[in-house]
Parts: sequence; C-alpha cells; structure tokens
Amino acid sequence: MFMNRLLLKKNSLFSIEFVGVLFALAFNFSPVHAQNEPRYNRISSLEASNEMKSYQKDLRSGAPFVEKHQRLLLDEGLPQLFIDGNRLDRAQVRQRLEKVFFESIADPTAYKNATDSAVKELTALARSEQISINGSINAVLFLGGLKDQQGQLLTTATQPLSEIVSDDSVTPAVRIAGLAGLGNRIRALKASGGDNKQVEVARIVPTLDKIMALPVESVPSIGRDWMQGRVLGFSSDVLTILGDSSQELEGVAKSAVAILKNSERSIDLRIRSIAFLSYSANAGIALPTNEILIAADELVKESLRDAYGIIQDKIFEEEITGLSDMGMGGGGAEMMGYDAMGMPVEAEKNYLPITYFVRSSWRLVIVADSMTRLAQQLDSNKEQYEESAKRIRSYGVKLYEEPKDASLISAVEAFDPQTIVSEADEPKSEDPDKETTPKKFSPFKLK
Repeated sequence: MFMNRLLLKKNSLFSIEFVGVLFALAFNFSPVHAQNEPRYNRISSLEASNEMKSYQKDLRSGAPFVEKHQRLLLDEGLPQLFIDGNRLDRAQVRQRLEKVFFESIADPTAYKNATDSAVKELTALARSEQISINGSINAVLFLGGLKDQQGQLLTTATQPLSEIVSDDSVTPAVRIAGLAGLGNRIRALKASGGDNKQVEVARIVPTLDKIMALPVESVPSIGRDWMQGRVLGFSSDVLTILGDSSQELEGVAKSAVAILKNSERSIDLRIRSIAFLSYSANAGIALPTNEILIAADELVKESLRDAYGIIQDKIFEEEITGLSDMGMGGGGAEMMGYDAMGMPVEAEKNYLPITYFVRSSWRLVIVADSMTRLAQQLDSNKEQYEESAKRIRSYGVKLYEEPKDASLISAVEAFDPQTIVSEADEPKSEDPDKETTPKKFSPFKLK
C-alpha cells in the first residue's frame, strides 16, 4: 500500500516532468515556421468541410484509399499538428485527427495505405526544419500514438520512432517525444499475450543501448538524464518480455553500472540504475554485485545529505539575515498552534519542503528493495544486506508517513552521523564591558 501511494505521487509528477523537459529543450532552438499553410486553419474547419465529409463517406463504404484521400490527409490533415490555429489544443488535435481520418476506414488495405502514408509524412515532419520545433514534437507524439484497425499501436511506426530517437542530428526534444512513444510500445507488449512480442521488443533494444551510452555533448544534461532514466524503467519491462533472452540487455546493464559509479551523475539516475540492475541480476545477467551493493550504501548517505543540506542552508539563511530572531524563519517557527485542550503551543519548526520528503522516501525505498533483490546473488553477507535493506526501508516509510525535519535528521543520524552539524556553544562573558569577541549580529538589525 505504501509503495502504491508513493509511486502514484511519482507518476503524477512524471507527465509534468516530461512536459517540462520538452519545453526546456525546445526553447533552446529557434522555431522555423511552415512555408505552405493548409487551406483550413483550424481542425474544426477541416472537420466541417465538404471534403472531409466526402472522405469519410467514401472510406466508410469500403472504397480504396486513393490519391484524393491521400492529398487531404497529407496537405490538410497532418498540417493541423503544427499550424498556429491549433497551438492551444495539441493533444486534442491528435485525437480528432485519428478519429476523422482513420476510424472511418472500413477496408483493411485502405487502412494500411492510409497509415503507411501518415507514418512516412510524420517521420519527415519530425526532422523538418520548415515547421516549428513544437510542431515536430507534436508530429512524433502522433506517430507514436497511431493504432492499427484492431486498436493496437501500429508496429510499422516502431522502426521510424527508433531511428528518430537514435539520430544525434535530431533535436533532443523531438528525440524525447519519440522515446515516449517507444516506451508506450514496450508497456503495451508487456501487457499483451502475443506470440511475437519478444521479436517486436528486440527491435527496440539497440535504441535503448544507444541512449544509455549517450556521450555528454550529444544532449543537454536535463534531457540526457531524463532519457536514460526512462530507458532504465523501460528496460525493466523488457527483461520481463525477453525472459530467457534477457542477455540482449547486457549493453544496457553495462552502461547502468558505469552511471552508478559516476559520482557526477544525478542521485536519482543512479538510484534508477540500481533498481534496473537488481532486476537484471535476477534475470541472469552477470553483474559486479558486491560493487553495486557498496554503491547502494553510499547512495543512501548521499540522498540523505542532499535533503539535510537544504535544512542547513535555511538555518544559515536565518542566521545571516536575522529572520530567526524576528520570528520569520523556519516555515513559521514562531507561529502558535493549539493542543488538545485548546492551549497555545509553539508550532514545530520544519525547514524542509514536503516534496523533499517524498523524494527522499522514494530514494530510500527503491534502494532498499533493490538491495534485497541483489542480496540473493551473494554467497556470503546475504543476511547482513537483507537486514540493512529492512532498516533503510523503515526509514524511507517514516519519511513518507511523518514528513518532518526530525524524521530526516533521525535517518541521517542512523546512516551518516558524521554529517550532522553540531550547534556551537557561544562563550559567555562574565563582564559584558570587558568583552573582546564581538556578538553575532545581522546587518538587517542596523538602524
């Protein structure tokens, strides 16, 4: 139950993070607008047109997908993804285009011809310098969401998506949108009962390998971290799909070990690496398990230091500004609450924002669960690591259920006590007139 709540919070942040990464990367590039605008400047105008009604009437009756239908799709339909008239309704436009252009097709051959035309054009739009970067992102998202007549994600779009994601010459934001499409395919394959799903997912593995080995200069750091973090999550699902063929992910595992050992990479990315590696070990991939477990112990300390540092920063900020003495610091340090009898009591001082508790909790729980899985591969010290994992997990749960500075500080005291900052006692002078050491003061108190 705890993990369900915690993962729900993490997943609710996922779409926000995804959009944020796309915006951050997209705005690093100057948009180039389309040269040839379609005749219909809004999706609603296209839907209401006689041409659209004729298209749907023809194809509902079982007619083949011919030149006039293709021209409407390519010249008027797909441009709706990037024209200014629809810029506030990007997601809705994708849904409406699929409905009006594809759901009305009755003949299987006509459906295949229509989707083949769309895949080719959307791939070109993803790489085009003649439309805005947001238009290219929207085209890739539409490509990744195209379905066949049975309602399954279109398999013919997998290879173009993989090529876009793997191509260093493509704008990073577009590559990220393509990776999201590949992730949807992996999840769909995992949930399906198809006999061919191992073959389908194996086609994506080389792309996962390439993203995990991205050099520093190829993608801005925010995009690189996001892509590799998603690949680690997708790869855990791929392990399940491949079964006895999991060795195909040895390249991803090797890159994950390298990331884990690199102290310059983000804490969250290294924690995701540990999680994937723990699943890989149980899937039969040979790993330096002892090294990974040592790194896991260190990551527990680093993650706690990260949050504890925020507390210390805020305390220091109070000291140098004098806000503490004026009762304005610590998230309401001097604000009064009331006990069960209605008597006023001083509110507990908490410096750490709630989001840091959620993140710290997630970090500890993921590391603990990964350590438990990895310990199964050990010939010795297995019980020691299992007990350590239980202890780490208990503190992770406490951070989630009791999000208070005291909970975080108790975790630091348990796992990294040398990090704790002791409060220095100020020397007291017997005779204030003979003081030689100036008192601490804030420049904000000066009159």
